[in-house]
Amino acid sequence: MLRKILIATNNSHKREKLSWIVNDYFKTINYPEDLKDKISVEENGKSFIENAEIKALTYSKHYDGYVIATDGGVLIPSLGKNWNPLKTKRFAGEDISDFERILLLLDFMRDKKGKDRITTWNEAVAVAKNGKVLFSIQAEGVEGILQTTFDEKKYKPGIWVCSIWYFPRFKKNFFDLSENEIREVEISWAKLKSATNDFLEKINKYENSKE
Repeated sequence: MLRKILIATNNSHKREKLSWIVNDYFKTINYPEDLKDKISVEENGKSFIENAEIKALTYSKHYDGYVIATDGGVLIPSLGKNWNPLKTKRFAGEDISDFERILLLLDFMRDKKGKDRITTWNEAVAVAKNGKVLFSIQAEGVEGILQTTFDEKKYKPGIWVCSIWYFPRFKKNFFDLSENEIREVEISWAKLKSATNDFLEKINKYENSKE
């Protein structure tokens, strides 16, 4: 196994997913709070991959080991230039609650109906070490539609969009899906895990060959 990796996010859902991706390859998994210094990252990339690489690269300059980072957002084609998926979390500013984000997004979509409410989620992952990006990949998820209403009971920190994400094929909100159904709609994470594990397997074999 490889020695250690830093999961460069404070998002609880993404920590869970990234841990799932790397757990079999590292003896130690660290998080931003394990570092002595608080790291600030300017997410000014022009794509999800660029932002994931920027995060991984920045943290790798402060950590003696591998770093994995992610960036993602929801695509809403019907909003056109009025929606920037790279700013999904920050579309209404930095200092607002998830509940405010949900209500504002519903307001943005109030005149959209049917297929105009279709959305997909894209996610990118990057791995870096010693100030160098070693690997990155982006994957697209399954189409869903944004609901017109919000049930506060259907909310979890870190994945606020899922609170209003409905999947017609299952006739369910994201949080009502079964485990098997969630695996289907989160196919992007399965793709990211497969590709990242292929990369880590090669790195692991290389490191073992040096011993």
